[in-house]
Amino acid sequence: MRVATSAAQMKLMSRGAFDRQVTILAPAPAGTDEWNEATDEPPVELVIWAKIATSPGIERFSSGEQAALSPMQFFFHWRPELVKPVYSILYDGKTFDVKSVEELGRRQRLRVIAVARAD
Repeated sequence: MRVATSAAQMKLMSRGAFDRQVTILAPAPAGTDEWNEATDEPPVELVIWAKIATSPGIERFSSGEQAALSPMQFFFHWRPELVKPVYSILYDGKTFDVKSVEELGRRQRLRVIAVARAD
């Protein structure tokens, strides 16, 4: 899944455009919490500022079912190993599964395309 970023969009990604806080969730097997009770909550890897943009929706018909996907683009300042495709992003009460991670510029920004989980 590729979404184009224009030069104009790149200019808008100045330091002030990163105005939304998101939580990066690392994958983890089910474990126990501090009270030794079972938990399914993934561990929080990082809370970070991001710029968020919507992407065009996608509809597909597979195995007799119709599904609609609404991908979101999350832009971050570049950091090594910030987001991996196995991570999830928690934003606005929704969990988004990371589908792709792309470096924009040479160690300047990261664009992450993620799709909301169907709850």
